[in-house]
Amino acid sequence: MATYIIAIANQKGGVGKTTSTMNLAHALGELGIKVLVIDADPQSSLSILHGIDPRQVRDVDTAGKTLYHGLVKDRPLEELIIKNNPDLIPSSIRLANAETELATPFGTATILREKVQPLRGRYQVILIDCPPTLSMLTVNALAAADFVLIPCKTDYLSIMGISLLADTIDNVRRRANPQLKILGILPTMFNVRASHDADALQELRNVVADREVEIFEPVNRSTAYDKANMEGRSTLELFPKTPGVEQYRLVAQRILSYAT
Repeated sequence: MATYIIAIANQKGGVGKTTSTMNLAHALGELGIKVLVIDADPQSSLSILHGIDPRQVRDVDTAGKTLYHGLVKDRPLEELIIKNNPDLIPSSIRLANAETELATPFGTATILREKVQPLRGRYQVILIDCPPTLSMLTVNALAAADFVLIPCKTDYLSIMGISLLADTIDNVRRRANPQLKILGILPTMFNVRASHDADALQELRNVVADREVEIFEPVNRSTAYDKANMEGRSTLELFPKTPGVEQYRLVAQRILSYAT
C-alpha cells in the first residue's frame, strides 16, 4: 500500500476536525494500517488529546520537538515524531509564528510537502489536522496532501464556508498540487431530531451538487465524543456503540479502497 496523506480541513472552528482526526486514525488502525497524525493547528488540541499534558506543551516546544521547528527551523520531521498508536508530530502555540516567519502562503506552499516526503513509505496514511483558518498552514497541508476530508457541522454558518474552502482547494490545485482530490464531506454533530439539521444537510448537498463531491452519512451529535476526548482516546475505542461513530470506519474503508 502506498502512503496517502489526508488533510482534515475546514476554515470554520468547532466542526469536529480534531475529533474526526482521532477517530479516523483509530478506524484506520483497526484495519492494520500504520498511521501518523500531524497537528498543524497552533491550538495544539490534537497533541493534547493525544496525551501531552497542556502544561507540558511548552516544554515539548522548548525542546524543539514540535511542527514549528520542522517548518521554520529546518528540523527533519522524523526527529519530531512521538511514538504512540498512532504516532504524532505535535504542535504548540509557537506554530502561529510560522505565519509571519515564512513568506506569503503560495510562495511557501510546498514546505510541508517537501518535509513530509521522507516519511512516505514509513506510514501508510498520514493525517494532517489543519487549523480553523484558510492560512499558510492550511495551504501547506493541502499542498502536501493527496486527499482532503472536510468535516462540516450541520448548521448554516458552517455550510456557508464550504464554497470558500472549495475555492482555496482549486487554487492549491492550480498553483501547487494538481493531484489533490476531495475525499468527501463528513457532516458532524448531526441532530436527527432537529428539522434544522435535516434542512442544513440538504443545503449542504445543494451547495456542492455541481462539484460531484461525496457527502458521507452524518456523524450524530453525542456527549460521548467529549467524554472520549477528556480521556485522550477515540470515541470508536471507548464508546463504539455511539450512534453515527461507525461513519469513521466507512471513511477508513473508502481510503483503503483507493489504496487497493
